[in-house]
Amino acid sequence: MSKKILVLIGLLGMTATLLCGCWDSTEVNNRSIILELAVDKNDDFEYDETKLIDDQDIYTVSYTIPDFGKLSGTNTLATDVENTIEVQAPTLGSSVDDLEIKNKNSVSFGHVKALLFGESLLKDPELFKRAMDGLSRDMLIARNVPLLAVNGEAKLASQIENAEQPILGLYIMDYFNNGERATSFFKKQLVGTYIKEMDDTGVSTLPLFHVEDIEQNTGDINISGAAVIQNYELVGYLTKEEVRSQLFVEGKIESSPVVVPYSNTLLTYNVKREKSKLKFGDTPEGPWCLIEIEAEGSISEYLSTGDDKLIDHQTIEEVKVLIAEEIVKQVELGIVKSKEMNVDFLGIGEAFYRQKPALWMKYQPTWLATTYQKMPISIGVNVAIQSTGLED
Repeated sequence: MSKKILVLIGLLGMTATLLCGCWDSTEVNNRSIILELAVDKNDDFEYDETKLIDDQDIYTVSYTIPDFGKLSGTNTLATDVENTIEVQAPTLGSSVDDLEIKNKNSVSFGHVKALLFGESLLKDPELFKRAMDGLSRDMLIARNVPLLAVNGEAKLASQIENAEQPILGLYIMDYFNNGERATSFFKKQLVGTYIKEMDDTGVSTLPLFHVEDIEQNTGDINISGAAVIQNYELVGYLTKEEVRSQLFVEGKIESSPVVVPYSNTLLTYNVKREKSKLKFGDTPEGPWCLIEIEAEGSISEYLSTGDDKLIDHQTIEEVKVLIAEEIVKQVELGIVKSKEMNVDFLGIGEAFYRQKPALWMKYQPTWLATTYQKMPISIGVNVAIQSTGLED
């Protein structure tokens, strides 16, 4: 038998061995697969110089682990399918050791579906930054994991009983990944994009996780609005309408209704898609900004009768003007809020820098101090109507 044939037989034998076995010594039922983390600042913590660093309970971390025994087989309607283990530790990294003390399995972070941060933690920039560093470094959490803020304690949010999906992390992941969801009052945030925004501008927003009765662990889940983060510190909250303004400025509105009064009734225009462009210029009084918005959609609800039918050019143009005026009002909500907070969460400064770098250098030193506050921001909206809806 030739040498080449012997080598070939050997390779085939190795391939068969690799295909028929698992080389990982840890079976799935011996792993604790973390699906979501709820991270809070321990408000009761007081530094005790007599204790070791490892005994300083700075963070409270709630780890949610699914019960694969209940999830397997035909029992698809199982309840209590996850277990939440709460630990306190000086760092996120050391909290894993405390978790494994309370759990017989090894811990895996490769399938984390959501990260929730409590309000107290978000208000402490040093602790929040340390937490993000620890989560994105050694724990090997993917850059596409959703981030959410909780107006209160994150650990209470992680304990909510959700009839639609008993595993909260999977519910949030599906919520974020639903491509057919209307993009109107909710802007998703991921680990990777959050880190990039912090590096680029120092400003970002986290979607806000609401529960009807968080203290009783019951009620409908609502993800809308946002927490505004500047330099890793919570500086305020946005309503869902102000997030809608942010999305209009960023050109991300999809399948979203705009309601206007017309001819003694209400007319609903559904924005199927939208894009925006920011333009800048300079005057002796300072820079100016123009936000140009192109909205494309259809009339989704309006029962026209008699002379009110939306068929002639003049009537349609009147409706376009009303819709454009309403969109301008909605965009102005975010501009006013941004200037009130003195935080450029709309990304106007970033667009200014990219489009007019030389002009940006002139105004960058005074951008938040005076320039942004005084900058006139105008809005131009062009509305395209594809369909005028039903007529009698």
